[in-house]
Amino acid sequence: MPKAKAILSNIIDVVSGDIITKKGIDKKLPFIIYIFFLIILYIIWGLMVEDKMTVIRDNEKEIETLKIEYYQKELTLTGLNQKSKVENLLLQNGVTDLKAPEDPPRRILVKDAK
Repeated sequence: MPKAKAILSNIIDVVSGDIITKKGIDKKLPFIIYIFFLIILYIIWGLMVEDKMTVIRDNEKEIETLKIEYYQKELTLTGLNQKSKVENLLLQNGVTDLKAPEDPPRRILVKDAK
């Protein structure tokens, strides 16, 4: 019975708020609030870092996708620069006036007229 009364007394003290004054917690309350504030700050900071890491991972995936697209387009354009492919594309589009030069290109020198 005395044990049950002690438990009941403790419960009543907690519910009524008397535990704060009986145990001297009121003197330590600013420190307890400070600790809770730090804990909340720590949790918020962790969530913010996690969000940033998610954004970074998404950006890295996007960069990889863009690199792949770039290399595919570069490969396509490199293939289009070949002389035979250019001639075939011109013929397909109906441009028959253009012919490949027979002579290699030459440098034209202009002398100043003074």
